[in-house]
Amino acid sequence: MNDKKDKRVRADSNTDFFLKIVKKEQEERKSQNEKKVELEERKTKTINIFFEVFNTINKMLDRMLNSKHSLRFISLILTLVLFFTFSGGDVLTSTTSGKTIKNVPVRVEGLADGYEVSGLPSSVNVGLIGPSLDIYTEQVKKDYQVYVNLSEYKQGNHTVTYSYRNFSKNLTVMIMPETASISIAPKVFKSFKVEPKFINEDKLDERYAVSVNSLSKERVNVYASKATLNKIDHIVAEIDVANRTKAFTAESVVKAVDSNGKKVNCTISPTKIKAECSVDTYSKVVAVKPQFTGNLKKGYKLTSYVLSPSTVTIYGSRSDIDDISSVACKVDISKLAGSTTISGIKLEMNDTISKMSVDSITISMTIEKE
Repeated sequence: MNDKKDKRVRADSNTDFFLKIVKKEQEERKSQNEKKVELEERKTKTINIFFEVFNTINKMLDRMLNSKHSLRFISLILTLVLFFTFSGGDVLTSTTSGKTIKNVPVRVEGLADGYEVSGLPSSVNVGLIGPSLDIYTEQVKKDYQVYVNLSEYKQGNHTVTYSYRNFSKNLTVMIMPETASISIAPKVFKSFKVEPKFINEDKLDERYAVSVNSLSKERVNVYASKATLNKIDHIVAEIDVANRTKAFTAESVVKAVDSNGKKVNCTISPTKIKAECSVDTYSKVVAVKPQFTGNLKKGYKLTSYVLSPSTVTIYGSRSDIDDISSVACKVDISKLAGSTTISGIKLEMNDTISKMSVDSITISMTIEKE
């Protein structure tokens, strides 16, 4: 009996032991699952925070890129970072340096209405001395200005001193040259005829040619001093013919040019006019040249002749027909013994000519006895 009881006790103990192990494993799995869930939640939260920050930065960049001032600021910062990177920090150790900025535009301020200034250069060179960083910053920003204030100057010849603004106070600024000799004169006006001028002809297909049908203004008024007016050779209306293949209307810029084709600075009214243009197959007018064959009857000579028409328009690509100056036709005068008229004489057309305005001509010849 005791043996049976002992066996039951041992069996119960073993069951309790295994139940405890199973329970412990279940608790450990539950704890691991809870930690895993907590880790996933933390990871998800971190990713969400990252994307929120990323989206915020994107929105800020979009706003900055849409602002000119922000773009200039970013460009300045990036340029300085690159400069410091490649210079190895030497810019900070160099306390003073020099730099010449070339071709800085000169502004005219304070000039009275109805007057013109001449003799003033359009640009000058500016020398800068001071901290390298300030010099480099000025080159990047380009906010500086060089100007002459003419508010206190009247008609006549003057020597003026250049002024400047928006340079760093840490820099010594030297304008080269420091002064300019100018002349202030009242403007007068003169009427000029407008001449059309084609531009970008090299970008026009050589199969086509452009002609001007009409201009909205045949003449324009030019306002300038007498000295400037005397420099003007003619007025042109520039017509852009690039890639034109059909009739068009163009707004043309009006310019004054001298005898060398250089622009003359003056006030023109109006500054733009409209040009009505046609586009046709490229053509040119050339002469008709008769080639006489055969011999007149003995004792007679050809003293003169008249062609009708004497010229013909030929069509083709620019490169093919530009060198053609005449078109030939053969006239047989065999056994002729008096003045005569011959019609329907065929013109000779080579392979480079696509068509001609007429394909035959009439010739009237005066033939007399020798």
